[in-house]
Amino acid sequence: MMARPQPPASPNPDQSSNRRQPFAPPDVLVFVDETNVSDASIRHALNVAQSLGGTVELLQVLCGPSNGDGPIDPVDWDIKRQKAIKRLEALSEKARAFEKTCPITLLEGKCSSQIKSLMELRTGDIAATMRSRNDGNWYQSETTWAVLKSQSAAVLVIPDDAQVEPNTPYRRILVPLDGSARAEAVLPMAIKIAQAQNAELMLCYVPPDPRLTEMGINGHETAHLHEKFRDLNAKAGTTYLERTKRRLDHNGLKIMIKVTDSGDARRALIALMSRENADLVVMATHGQSGHKDVPAGDVSRFVLEKAHIPVLLVRSQNGHNSNHTFGKLASKGVRKPTGTD
Repeated sequence: MMARPQPPASPNPDQSSNRRQPFAPPDVLVFVDETNVSDASIRHALNVAQSLGGTVELLQVLCGPSNGDGPIDPVDWDIKRQKAIKRLEALSEKARAFEKTCPITLLEGKCSSQIKSLMELRTGDIAATMRSRNDGNWYQSETTWAVLKSQSAAVLVIPDDAQVEPNTPYRRILVPLDGSARAEAVLPMAIKIAQAQNAELMLCYVPPDPRLTEMGINGHETAHLHEKFRDLNAKAGTTYLERTKRRLDHNGLKIMIKVTDSGDARRALIALMSRENADLVVMATHGQSGHKDVPAGDVSRFVLEKAHIPVLLVRSQNGHNSNHTFGKLASKGVRKPTGTD
């Protein structure tokens, strides 16, 4: 019986190839698995990377049996490794068709630990993954879950059927805001992408749905109070977005504001991005009610699962990741986000 070959150790912090220069443009590290990756998926990753001044790198984690039992034949392992390398090379060739070269990296070992270790060294970069539209439980994908939990500056999730016309930049970028510092922290990155793509920035707000108890209150009074609070929330949202737009006008972008009907923010955002033909969503991992102990809040996770376009989740600038690259992209005129944790 042949001994099981030992996978390489986690990336070595002393290796210069893994080190990141301070304040260097962020790269988009696309972690692929055994599912197909379309040409459009690569173009989306290139769009984001080029807009931010970085490049795209294609990576795959070669894993052994999930249960870790039993030896692995070294010959079989080498065949598996060569197939993975050829697949990465084929994907890189697709990128070359867009006049860009994507370096490739093959990691070996446990998927979650390899991605975690690498992104701890490259926290200023963007970790990206593809999502199969046929997989209703996308978050159960080991690669996607590991990427989402990584310590990267941002996470880019691209549906495998997300369409993009060749040589056509993004036309509209949707940015959900809720008045929180976490949500506003995405603005510098969204502005930079919009400027590079000459895209329109759509700032949107979904008013919270008023919740009133019906115990001891007659139906007419309940309906009246509900309508009153809904109108107040919508007006406050409009004022907030108009003020934010004025603070961003110096960037020379076309900016649209949109206040949706109150209700479920998750479904409202999905409907809005379809109705307004958005090409990209840039949003925070957590809003007003976010908790640091989970990688993404309810709204962002729902959007990741249901969106038909790429979603770029930007980490909060509070905490361990406060010194990432995008911390230096503050836009003049926007109030500096303050901690809300």
